[in-house]
Amino acid sequence: MGASRGGYRCRVAEIRTAQPKDLDGVFDLLSTRSRASFGISEILREHVAHALSRSNGTDRWVALDGAEIVGYAALDSSQDLVHAAVDPAVGDALLARAEARAAERAFARIAVTTVPEDLPLSSLVARHDFLHDRDVLRMWRTLDGDLPEVRWPAGVAVRSYEHTDGERVHALLDACYAGWDDTYVAVPHEEWLAFMTDHGEFDPALWFLVERDGELVGCALHWKEHQSSGWVKDIAVAESERGHGLGTSLLYHALGAYAARGVERVGLKVDSSNPTGALPLYTRVGFVIDRRYAIWTRTL
Repeated sequence: MGASRGGYRCRVAEIRTAQPKDLDGVFDLLSTRSRASFGISEILREHVAHALSRSNGTDRWVALDGAEIVGYAALDSSQDLVHAAVDPAVGDALLARAEARAAERAFARIAVTTVPEDLPLSSLVARHDFLHDRDVLRMWRTLDGDLPEVRWPAGVAVRSYEHTDGERVHALLDACYAGWDDTYVAVPHEEWLAFMTDHGEFDPALWFLVERDGELVGCALHWKEHQSSGWVKDIAVAESERGHGLGTSLLYHALGAYAARGVERVGLKVDSSNPTGALPLYTRVGFVIDRRYAIWTRTL
């Protein structure tokens, strides 16, 4: 296979399963794409290393031109595809491999998240008739002032996560997300647990659980602070508890915990189609949108 673009000619000699030894090449490829899209690289080497070291329900491939890695793709159990390639022909070949594997796994579709500035990926979704599904918004809040006192709804108890809580937390997240997103795909618990806890960003002290009469009714899960920044990974409130300020209380509780650690800003992502009031809540609490990602889907 051959293709040329901008003076670059690529002949893909091999597409094979990605391995830990591919770290340098995959990291360089993803970092280059990130710099081209955003002006700086937002890719962390340890994240790539962790991804390549685990199977956890994700299929991963590299495309090679000789010894050089010129493409990378990863398809996980939630039917999301990560994709990066230096050349359209490489990108098409990786997509074909991912689609074949998705069919083997009986996936109904695959989804790609991109931004207009990521020209190779935007071109890929256009060439292959992906449909724009919705947008995801990235938001940040600075911690440069006093935070209001946290006021919990009457009758609830708040505590940090313990290792025996995993299945209940996962079940609550699945119920909340599947309740409004008909494209949500639940992943096996062991995959979820490994993805969420088997790395250096997991800190159980920053996972906050809310119970009423022993039943888990809310949770807010945060990554460990890094370079003076924090991150809200998941926040979920059971439908029966919504409208009573529990989400606001969880957010302010987490912001206070981050502030006590010297964190200067906290970020999160929210689905623009979320009907539960998440976006207005984050705006009221002081989060500001700084980036919009588009989710594109292709039915198999």
